[in-house]
Amino acid sequence: MKQLEAHVEKSFWRKNVIAIVIGVLALGAIGYYFYSKQNTPVRSETAATIYTCPMHPQIRSDKPGSCPICGMTLVPKREGAADKTAAIPGSVTVSAAEAIKANVQVVAIERRPFIKDIQSVGTIKIAEPGEHVISARTRGRIDKLYINATGKTIRKGEPLYEFYSPDLLNAEQEYLIAKNEHGVSMPNDADRMHGDMNEGLVAAGKERLKLYGLSDNQIADIIEEGITRSTITVLAPESGIVLQKLVQEGAYVDEGTALFQLADLSVVWAEIQIPESDIRFVREGYPVSISAAAYPAEKFQGRVIFISPVENPESRSVTVRLELPNASKKLRPEMFVSATIHVNMGTALAVPMSAVIRTGTSAYVWIRNDDGSFSGRMVTIGASSEDKYYQVLDGLTGDEEVATSGQFLIDSEHQFAEGANPMAGMNMDAGNEKAKPSGEGVGVVRSVDEKEQTITIDHGNIPNVMAAMTMAYKASDPAFLKQVRAGDHVKFTLTRSDNGEYLITSIASE
Repeated sequence: MKQLEAHVEKSFWRKNVIAIVIGVLALGAIGYYFYSKQNTPVRSETAATIYTCPMHPQIRSDKPGSCPICGMTLVPKREGAADKTAAIPGSVTVSAAEAIKANVQVVAIERRPFIKDIQSVGTIKIAEPGEHVISARTRGRIDKLYINATGKTIRKGEPLYEFYSPDLLNAEQEYLIAKNEHGVSMPNDADRMHGDMNEGLVAAGKERLKLYGLSDNQIADIIEEGITRSTITVLAPESGIVLQKLVQEGAYVDEGTALFQLADLSVVWAEIQIPESDIRFVREGYPVSISAAAYPAEKFQGRVIFISPVENPESRSVTVRLELPNASKKLRPEMFVSATIHVNMGTALAVPMSAVIRTGTSAYVWIRNDDGSFSGRMVTIGASSEDKYYQVLDGLTGDEEVATSGQFLIDSEHQFAEGANPMAGMNMDAGNEKAKPSGEGVGVVRSVDEKEQTITIDHGNIPNVMAAMTMAYKASDPAFLKQVRAGDHVKFTLTRSDNGEYLITSIASE
């Protein structure tokens, strides 16, 4: 009997313990349920949802609306479907699909020989040391002109004009008298002293004739003939081109009257304009190549001989003077020429121009990090080369990779990740009709299609007009297709046409 009672009591306590354990577990589960319910944040559908264009995924808004590009209705997209914030602070990650769509490309930075070609235009000028003015040596009359038209070429020693002058005639007579007396023998000392004095008069008379413009041969002819001439032939003292004929036959002139202006064109100058941003690279003595439309297959070589200390306030440029040998006389004054100054900058860090985003006051590039994300880096750029590279003065070490294409998409994604909407100010409420019809932007030309008359530009955000993207726009003027080429940094204007299409209405390389 006692054994039966003990068994019943043991069974009773076992069942009660099990029931108590089950009750505790149930109460714990119920408590956890209500606790987690109260502490789980409720996601706002409005806050968690963004709206995007099916045709232009880069268009995003926090409220419904229409795409400012194509006018399609924006569709909801769950934010967080792709986390743009990368592990490195201040960086951004672009998905593989977006990178392919935006043609994101990167290149490694390298050191390379940097040669800067400074190109400019200018005109040929007469070299001032080669200009000469022929003037009358004494008063008289121009009886005959041998050079009676401008533009003619004369050589030193060729006859210029026949000249009658009473002063010149008197000088010839005095010289003949002194020369004749000098030839008479003197028997005594007094007469020999007189002869020495007369010899001085002969030398003075000959020098006087030279000052009047007579050559040694002309003076010798006077002595040989023994008579004076009523007129004398004046010879050219220098060679050159007659720029101006300032006298007519029969005219009376005074001493010092200008008769001809000559210019020696065997050496000419060229004056070109160098932008103030490039003038620091130019030095006197630098070699220069010159080309002219008149001789497209030829290159003329010269050197820098002068850099103006004064800047042109209108063009913000500095005049640089070049000296050019011109034995062939092909380079004519006032001829339009193109000049290239080759500047050896040495070895330097260089990045493609397409990698640099310029804001007007600064410049930056997008660096690809080890984890595949991108970080912006401010850089100081120097010279630009003919093969579309910038010299990097500060901001890079040389072991980075930079984005050369699609960086405007990266820039937009970064602004989204940082909470700054690159489309700030763009009207998304009513579609295209409320957006601005025109706006200016900057970007890089990716391609030019003359057949389709389009220019593909990788550009940044144009407030109230167009978000950052790479897109082909039709040119309103076919001439625009000739003004730019792939790789050019450009400033352009987008204008919406009546049918909603955006056209390039102006474009220029920066």
